[in-house]
Amino acid sequence: MAYKLSAELEGHTSDVRGLASFGSDMLVSVSRDNTGRIWKRTGPHAFSEESVLVGHDKYVSSVVVIPDDAYPQGLIATGSMDTTVCVWDAANPGAPVQRLRGHSGNVCALAVSRDGRTLVSGSWDKTAKVWVNGECVHTLRDHEHAVWGVLVLDDGSVVTGSADKLIRIWRDGQLVHTLKGHTDCVRALAATSGGFASASNDGSVREWTVDGLVRELHGHTSLVYAVAAAHGVLVSGGEDRATRVWRDGTLHNTVLVPSMSVWAVAVLSNGDIACGTNDGRIRVFTKDDARVADTTTQKQFEEKNAVFALSAKAMGDVNLGNLPGPEQLKQRGDCDQVVMIKDGSQVTAHQWNVERNEWIQVGHVVDTAAQTQKQVFDGREYDYVFDVDIQEGAPALKLPYNATENPYSAAQRFLERNELSLEYLDTVADFITKNSDGVQLGAQQLHIDPFTGGSRYVPGQSQAGVSVAADPFTGNRYVPAQTTATYSPPSEYIVNRQGNSSAIVKKLAEFNTELAQSNTHLAVGAEDMQRVSELENAVSEDACSVLLRLVQAWPVDRRFPALDLLRLAVAASPLPLTCHTSDSNSLVALVIEASNLDTVFATDSALSKTDEINAMMGVRVLANMFAHPQGTDMAWAARSRILSALDGSWSRATNKNLVTSLSNLYFNLAIAAAQKSDDDEGLNILSASSRFLEHTDNADAQLRLINVFGVLASKFQLCKDSARVLGDETIVILGIMGKSEAVKAAAKSVGAFLS
Repeated sequence: MAYKLSAELEGHTSDVRGLASFGSDMLVSVSRDNTGRIWKRTGPHAFSEESVLVGHDKYVSSVVVIPDDAYPQGLIATGSMDTTVCVWDAANPGAPVQRLRGHSGNVCALAVSRDGRTLVSGSWDKTAKVWVNGECVHTLRDHEHAVWGVLVLDDGSVVTGSADKLIRIWRDGQLVHTLKGHTDCVRALAATSGGFASASNDGSVREWTVDGLVRELHGHTSLVYAVAAAHGVLVSGGEDRATRVWRDGTLHNTVLVPSMSVWAVAVLSNGDIACGTNDGRIRVFTKDDARVADTTTQKQFEEKNAVFALSAKAMGDVNLGNLPGPEQLKQRGDCDQVVMIKDGSQVTAHQWNVERNEWIQVGHVVDTAAQTQKQVFDGREYDYVFDVDIQEGAPALKLPYNATENPYSAAQRFLERNELSLEYLDTVADFITKNSDGVQLGAQQLHIDPFTGGSRYVPGQSQAGVSVAADPFTGNRYVPAQTTATYSPPSEYIVNRQGNSSAIVKKLAEFNTELAQSNTHLAVGAEDMQRVSELENAVSEDACSVLLRLVQAWPVDRRFPALDLLRLAVAASPLPLTCHTSDSNSLVALVIEASNLDTVFATDSALSKTDEINAMMGVRVLANMFAHPQGTDMAWAARSRILSALDGSWSRATNKNLVTSLSNLYFNLAIAAAQKSDDDEGLNILSASSRFLEHTDNADAQLRLINVFGVLASKFQLCKDSARVLGDETIVILGIMGKSEAVKAAAKSVGAFLS
């Protein structure tokens, strides 16, 4: 018997990234909209939203229900891009009962032991952590890339799956076995009666025991993001818009949904299955006629499926020129079989419905780019191959993308292939969306680009502090306004949290050894170096005090790693803001002096390499102070000194990264001026930014500074009037001759608003 729609749950405003069930009557979902939601059954084929879990300040990636005798409805754990795990009482979820800290990246996976005593989390920081009674008892570190899947087996062993393609088995915090087989990232894990199952970007689901592979399950035609198991069935979901159900290694059912990506799946105790998708919905499917949705709801679901735009690549790269005609639909099919039919210039997908003994249309097949437009990368054809510059002087990296695939999928492949942080996932996905002419996969919710009129899939909103422009690694996420006099200014500070803390600490240790050999009074002892090394995992007052001593006292040409680590610490915690320094300086004064910002831009001589690096690090520390309200207040209180130190910097700085960092700081000062409602200081910032904008040809800086104009002009009439005098001509020119399409779009939007 085929699965039929039972219920459709609407409430989230962005992609549903995680899903968990508790019995037959409760589901918990988490989303890129920064919330979790508890859904309770209200009828045979109806659920209602009972509670919204509000506690994370970035998108929520993972969820698990924890059985606990003290909590009849269980506890709920949610993991987030904010690097924390929140634990909630399902019966009283007004606020988290506990918050677990320790990860330094997105907590993308959670699992719990059968007895509820052990919780395991996996993160983009390449580690998994084992928690007992709210305390981290083990940190599992051997993976080379993000840990996407975690699992606790009945014997207490922990299983981890990673973007490094490996599955590792751990006992008591020690690695005991490594399983190889997947040819791409391992995305999810689920316990089965005989072992466990894994899902992978290689398109396969695999079943394992702790000793090795049992079998491979092939049926998905694209990336597989999720897997769940219960009651003898295995359920998987992926980029081919399919939720697939397996029994004893055989594909039994395929359920297609009118959505591009099935991010999450769950199995309820009554045998129903649920999936969470990129359109923000959760759908429940059943084989029990008593729980099947009413006829009207089923019809609406079928109609959405029928008009859904489906990528030919998601169907397995079938040659559209060799497809059968409508006569194929006169023949019987197998259960849930999907075929493509060509009728003139139209190609449609149809799925065989056993009970109705007929083919049901489940989508229109599209192939958006003509073959003559294809570009080749690594022997494969793509609609687009972007050049991405991530480091000055280094060769551009290639970012391949097909217009009919999910931008998140292409972004993830790009980051993992080039061993870049997955914190940039949203950033790169937005970059792809802005720079491609793709079609929206799904005809129900179109986003119209105001400049091209084209429709495309728009991923969930970027996380705070991570930004996008023509260069996704340095740009601010700018959403073009309609080309009318209205303008929606950005309101979030730019915070640079990216960095290899391990490499920075290693460089600090290397310099400390050199100083110990030549100038012992400047070197710190082993205990202090250990404190500094612990900043990789957590920010402490003792570690910050040592770090600030290094920033102040070490030779100028040895300070940059200390300044860089201070940048990361300031972004992660407000603690460095209040640590005692030798002369009781505020952090702003300390950083300006340590990086020579007071003097480096005041001379006519060329900046040395040391000057450039220290200045860039110092500016980045100051910009990252806006990550916390305390830091914003401290930086704003010292705004006059900051602006004085930066005066003329735009005419002296030639390093691309330094120029971008300077523009980020001006941008953050503009946001602060708007929030503090200080129009006089806003005018000072605007004046400096106008001179900067006239001088620079750096596309990333141009975009920030145009937004400075927009932010301040939107808030203060005085600044709007002044902006027309100071920058109107420059902005008009940039609207025509900007260094990137994003700069041109921003200039046109702000220019229209100013006029």
